[in-house]
Parts: sequence; C-alpha cells; structure tokens
Amino acid sequence: MTRDECCNNFPEFYSFPPHQKDTQEETTIDVESILKSSQRKLVLHFDINETILIGDEAGGDTVEDCLNKIIAKTAFVSYPNGNSPSDKTISRTKEFIPSQWWNGQNLNDDSSTDPPPIYIGWDWPSNSCPYYRTAYKKLSKNFTTHHGKLYQPLYMALKEAFLTPTKNDNLPPSHPFYRMLPSFFHTLVMLQKLGKDYTLVLRTFGTDLDDIANAISDFAKGKHPLYPTFREPKLVLEKCHMYKGRYRLEESSNHDQDGGYNSIFDLFQWDDSSKVVASGDDELLHVIENLSICGIQDDYHYWDNNDNSPSAGKPVWIHPIDQGKQLYHHLFFDDNIHNDETDSIVAVRTRKDHGSHWRSLSGQETINQQGKYVVRVPTVAAILDKNWFLNQIALAEHKFL
Repeated sequence: MTRDECCNNFPEFYSFPPHQKDTQEETTIDVESILKSSQRKLVLHFDINETILIGDEAGGDTVEDCLNKIIAKTAFVSYPNGNSPSDKTISRTKEFIPSQWWNGQNLNDDSSTDPPPIYIGWDWPSNSCPYYRTAYKKLSKNFTTHHGKLYQPLYMALKEAFLTPTKNDNLPPSHPFYRMLPSFFHTLVMLQKLGKDYTLVLRTFGTDLDDIANAISDFAKGKHPLYPTFREPKLVLEKCHMYKGRYRLEESSNHDQDGGYNSIFDLFQWDDSSKVVASGDDELLHVIENLSICGIQDDYHYWDNNDNSPSAGKPVWIHPIDQGKQLYHHLFFDDNIHNDETDSIVAVRTRKDHGSHWRSLSGQETINQQGKYVVRVPTVAAILDKNWFLNQIALAEHKFL
C-alpha cells in the first residue's frame, strides 16, 4: 500500500492537498511476504504519548486536548517564505502568524463546509507549514473550537475510532485501553500471526510507562475487549525489564571531532536509579535485543538542555554491516520526529565497525534515516488506519531486501 492509498481510504478531507504529493518513496508492497522473508530480528521502539496513547492527564493534556493538537499538526497554513528547508525550521516558523490555509482560504472563514485537506507527508508542501508550528501553537488544544472549526467532523471521526467502555468489559473506565491506538494492538496481533520475531521497546520522556506496561500485559493475557483470545506471554512486561536511560558525557567536550554528541547512554533500574543495568551502547543493546519486551524512560533533561537537538534525543541504533548482513533492524516510531535538522526527538546512533565508538548522527544525517530506522507518526493516520504501523514496518524492511 502506498502512502497515497493509505490516505485515500479515508474521507476526502483527510487526503493530501491535490497540488502536492508526498515526496517520500511510494511503493506498493506485499506486507505479509516482506515480513516473512526478512531474516533480521525487528527491534520496534514505540514512543507512548500521542504515538500509541492519547491523553496525558498527568501532563495536563486531556484526550480532547490531544486530538485537537493532532489535527493542528496536519492542518497546513500558507507560509509565503517556506521554499527552502532552512525556512521551515521551528526557529523560523514559531513566530509566524498565519492568515490563510494552504489553499488560500481565510483562516477565520468558517462559511465553507469543506475543510482544506490535511497533510501527513514528510516533506512539507511548498509555501506552507503546519498550524501547530506557528505562533498559534498555543491555541492548538482547542483547535476545532476556533480556527479549526471546519475540522470538527475529523475530530469526531478520531474520537469514535477509540474503544468505548461497556459494562461487559470488566475494566475501569480509566484503563489505558480506552486511550490507546487500536492500530498498535492490531500490529502486535499481526506480527504474532506472521510468526515475526521482534523485541518491543516502549519509550517515553514522561511518567506513563507503568500504566502502559500494565495495559500491554493485560493485552497479552487476553483482557483487551477486542482481542479476548489473544495470548502472548512474551509481552508481559515485568518491573525488572523497565529502565531509566540517562546520558553521560564521555569527555569534558560535548562534541567529538565530527560534530556528533560524544556521550554514553546508560540504563538504570526502574526503582533504583543508583543501580546500573547496562553501561554504554554495547551493554545496552545486549540487554534489550535479548528481551521480548522492555520499557525505557529516556533522558528528557539532556535533550532539553541541548536545545532539542536530534543528536541528544532518545537513542536508536544502526548496526554496522557484518559479513554482508545485519542481524537486527531497529525502528523507532514517534510523533515528534521532525524533518528539521535542529529540532527532533530521536538520536540515531551508529559506528563505522564493531571496534569503533558509537556516535549520534547529525541532524541532517538523522533526517536521511526517515522510513528506514525512524518513522514520524502522523497520529491522525495511525488512528484511522489499523494497518498503518504494520505498513510502515514492511516499507522499512522492504528497503533492505
């Protein structure tokens, strides 16, 4: 399935703007054939908030807030200066006050019943940028009550896509199942059906790991109302496989001679941050690649203190080629991966060979890994298409066959 086909399965107003196609490679693929033919073990990293979970009550965002933000991230406005990549960085767009949607329609004109199509592609259409990346970002939690009124039908479609509590569920209404993307669980069910070997790694900067660990363990025991017959003991996440990941500098300088972040990522016990589980990339990879599931609370302060640089974000790894092949394929899903070399959330780490040091790639190098080792999640698509994650996994695997 191509990205266009994915969008065209939705009602018209979800589709790409007609004047601009996504420039990411479009490939028609056989998902089942690709996943069965690939011999590499998948290591699937999933961010939690707004990637597989909607609503962050502890962080002050309700489900309604998050759904509005998700739409605002895919509703594009006219941005006259947006012709070059440098003009589309967050530092350039965050002060911009838009007056029109990408199609020329006035931002305050709600007389039309047809909203401008949203856009979920990687490369922004010419002379436009997301509403969420402008000075109006602060209004995004209520987007569909003001500028985004035209998108209220989309808001309702998103809300209705989630599981609704019933008296037969035997679950409290606060259970994460009711806020987690159905496509995430569908992906795990399909991977089991296809017999695909994988490690699931939950990643978060927040405090939601405990709740999601319990939810996935419930799912693995057949407690999800949509999948009562599903059983997968390998997905029961024990506390001993939950960690806190923290960076430390290898030297006094924060950058190496190549401009990469010269840092080491360590894992600590979840309940005791003084106890090291793995020191450095090699030890860490030995731990997670030999598990079926684990969870990591990543180092938000390090990322924030380094101006949200991709090189300082949540790490994911590219193994060097060993005798013509890779044994593991790490793939990171996150809604905050950006096509912006100065602002993104995942640090892609690699090394030249097995004897050299690991380093984080530069911002531009990180951008080049989109669709191969990192996948930006347009949450609208992942909510409305139950096969979205599965298709992206297959597309990434297909690049290496």
